[in-house]
Amino acid sequence: MSGYRADAAYWGPEKIVIAMDIGTTQSGVSFLHLSNGARPVVTMVTQWPGQITAAGMGKIPTLVAYRYGQVQACGEEALEAFEDDKSAVAHYFKLHLHPDSMKRSLSRPIPPLPPNVTLEQAYTDMMSYMFRHTREFFESRPGYINTNTWSRLQNSMEIILATPNGWDIREQGFLRRVAIRAGLINSSSAETRLTFITEAEASIHFALHHGSIKNWLRQGAMFAVVDAGGSTVDSTLYVCKSAQAPIRLEEVASSKCVQAGGIFVDEQAEIMLKQKFRNSRFGTSDYISAMTKRLFAAGRDSNVIDFGGPSDTDNASQAALLCQSGTYETAYDHWSIREASRYYLVLVGGFGESAYLKQELQSTFGSRGVSVVVAEEPSRKAAAEGASIWYITHNVKARAARYTYGMDHSPDYTDKYGERSDLKFTNPAGRVLVSGAFSTWVQKDVVLADDFAHAVPYCWQWSSNESKTLSVLRNMSLKVYIWDSAISPTWVVDRQ
Repeated sequence: MSGYRADAAYWGPEKIVIAMDIGTTQSGVSFLHLSNGARPVVTMVTQWPGQITAAGMGKIPTLVAYRYGQVQACGEEALEAFEDDKSAVAHYFKLHLHPDSMKRSLSRPIPPLPPNVTLEQAYTDMMSYMFRHTREFFESRPGYINTNTWSRLQNSMEIILATPNGWDIREQGFLRRVAIRAGLINSSSAETRLTFITEAEASIHFALHHGSIKNWLRQGAMFAVVDAGGSTVDSTLYVCKSAQAPIRLEEVASSKCVQAGGIFVDEQAEIMLKQKFRNSRFGTSDYISAMTKRLFAAGRDSNVIDFGGPSDTDNASQAALLCQSGTYETAYDHWSIREASRYYLVLVGGFGESAYLKQELQSTFGSRGVSVVVAEEPSRKAAAEGASIWYITHNVKARAARYTYGMDHSPDYTDKYGERSDLKFTNPAGRVLVSGAFSTWVQKDVVLADDFAHAVPYCWQWSSNESKTLSVLRNMSLKVYIWDSAISPTWVVDRQ
């Protein structure tokens, strides 16, 4: 599935770029083969084991089946195992990696991993599987059959991983280890060959080239991109600085990430349906999971939900259940709708395909002059393809800091620091200082350009001793602290 084709030729060393998005329920891969003097083309991987070739789908289920701790199948091939025994299949495992601040909002426990399987193993097996079949797909394409292009460029290959807005250094470090373990990169080149991009930024690059955005995008236009996925909803507010090629966008405020998405609607719908079918054989998980919510729409008095099979002909199992709209809306209401933009709201992601969600957003924001638009091509994985488009175009030229960044320093002791007089000390030069104060580098929500640099002078002093001096200079390091507020703290450690 060929996607975006760059307007200009690429000039540089030949290389392959792989962009990967491992989602809660669906995953996808896109790639670029950059050749000097040729226009880059983004290609989605659409042929996966167990998938109907004619379907041309650019995404697969995020499933890894195990037996005695050993991987047996992934993606489409793991669906049968998932239907037989969910406990033996790693599913929704992305939830385990969410920061604690996001996990607290979960309404029920995260599905456990299969016995003797760690989170790192599940991610490694899924990533390795996707990488391996990306190579098979790449080498089966016209022009690459029986060539050594992949093997020749593998050691310089660049990897892009899309992650939720709410993930940061801890989660990136985990994925870096996984990428090394899965064989995508080696430890010596991980810092230069592996790049992370937020799903929201990848999605806006996808939406720019697969939707109606260019029809209304004007200089000064403000719009929000909402990536509604399986377990997270990422939102970012942008302003257009230039609508002429190359398009230039800037973030208006730091991006947001809430613990919400399609799987939570599934959970609430499952609870509701089990209650309705509690006195019927259709109340089991197998029947419930086969029922669909995709075509549920607001505004109807009722919606039809298919269930049962050809042999289910008794009076209790008419081939469909007439479900009152208000009942199903209760399931959707557990997904939080947040204010986004005054003008346009661009909806992407698997959950963003829901007609009901789009209608509710339009109902909520329409009276404020906001138009809800949906990116086209629902069979594609927006973040996976958008990450490759981002690599070529870099349309977002400035981003808002998601945190306040700074370091621990020791300023001159003044009344401002009087509450911690126990931390004051006299340095080798005879100055009275106080330790543990927070020195701000960048404040949250400050918009920073791509080429932003911040230089701050610091002085590091110690007692004169030649051997100690050499040791300090050889091994200098500083901790960088982050603070989730636009107001800088006075101290690095809160004693409360």
